[in-house]
Amino acid sequence: MFWIELIIVLAIIFLGVRKGGTFLAMAGGIGMLIMTFILHVKPSDPPITVILIMIAVICAAATMQACGGLDFLVKIAEKILRKNPKLITILAPIVSYIFTFMCGTGHIVYSLLPVINEIAIDTGVRPERPISASIVSSQQAITACPISAATVGILAFMAESPYTQVNIFTLLLVCIPATLIGTVAAALAVIKKGKELEDDPEFQARVASGQIEDFTKKHIEEKKTTKEAKLSVAIFLTAMVGIVLLGAVKQLVPVIDDDGTKLPLTTVIEIFMLVAAAVMILLTKLDSNKVLDQPVFRTGMFAVVLAFGLCWLVNTFIGDQASFITDNMSSLTNQYPWIYIVAVFIVGAITTSQSSTTMIMVPIGIALGLPANIIVAGWIACSSNYFIPASGQCVAAIAFDSAGTTRIGKFVLNHSYMIPGLVCTSVSVVAAVLIGAVIF
Repeated sequence: MFWIELIIVLAIIFLGVRKGGTFLAMAGGIGMLIMTFILHVKPSDPPITVILIMIAVICAAATMQACGGLDFLVKIAEKILRKNPKLITILAPIVSYIFTFMCGTGHIVYSLLPVINEIAIDTGVRPERPISASIVSSQQAITACPISAATVGILAFMAESPYTQVNIFTLLLVCIPATLIGTVAAALAVIKKGKELEDDPEFQARVASGQIEDFTKKHIEEKKTTKEAKLSVAIFLTAMVGIVLLGAVKQLVPVIDDDGTKLPLTTVIEIFMLVAAAVMILLTKLDSNKVLDQPVFRTGMFAVVLAFGLCWLVNTFIGDQASFITDNMSSLTNQYPWIYIVAVFIVGAITTSQSSTTMIMVPIGIALGLPANIIVAGWIACSSNYFIPASGQCVAAIAFDSAGTTRIGKFVLNHSYMIPGLVCTSVSVVAAVLIGAVIF
């Protein structure tokens, strides 16, 4: 029965990926129908904790965006990059990483790409270098951000397992330095990649045909940053710091039972994020209906739907086959933990989503009884959506590169993101294994 159920789950994931969009979540319902009505498998509970945390975080991030907070952060990033144009290949990925870390979404990189492209061309730097590394780093930062959907997912799963040493504080102690090291390594890996602009025939052809804009003559009217935008960012970051602080100092968490049971950190995240959203609306006098129209809200709710449909199916499969997985596979993966890490990487490349990969693979790692540092390091490998360059970020970056240097080769996999991506993932995973062995 294990192999029959596994084939069903893989077939559903494949079908969902082929159709794309929210169908991946809806396909989970088809899988549940087959599992319960035909195979008579007892359904597991949907990942309610994960879903609730994701909704709370999405509300706070979307409210900050509606207040103009994300635009304010992009303006800060632009100033940093323009002050150090010669270091664009190193600074752009680091800035992209930091902004994803602060906002919980890699989609903020869309706002930075035109700036990176412009500064690179003005400085004579091949835009492919900072752009490709920035795309990779902005996605890798998802696994270091305390409020991203993927991080919320792994924390919720680990909280309900024997891995009590993995909390938001210890997770960040491992993931932040590991992914930052990977980001810097990715930038260094492409610092001399490709021909210089003066030797690039595609760039020279575009200059000759007038396709390359002279940015030095371009006047951009700078929009004023409102006090509401600054206030929303301050509130959002304060809530983030508060969550991390409570995760680190257990004495600050209130006791909710006579036996000394403390409020779960998952509940703390839900409360703090909802309060942050509410305070933003009250202090900025924002029309709360505008929150529903924000891009962060739409993309975030897609992750929620995905967590419901797809994760429900995977949890049901794991719950029914837990003994088989433990008895037959745990010895192999404990002896060769890289098998699990590679599997996470492959699933991440296929689904192109860190959150869905988290929902699929972290419960499997827990069921296998893998060491905490291997599960966390493997989870970091879920940011592999660059491998098959079909994700929105990879496609958008090609369009933003007006020099034509960021591209997908004729063999598909020989694209601009492969070298920085593999370097970032490999270095981040190795660093996480080593740091995690000490922290956990």
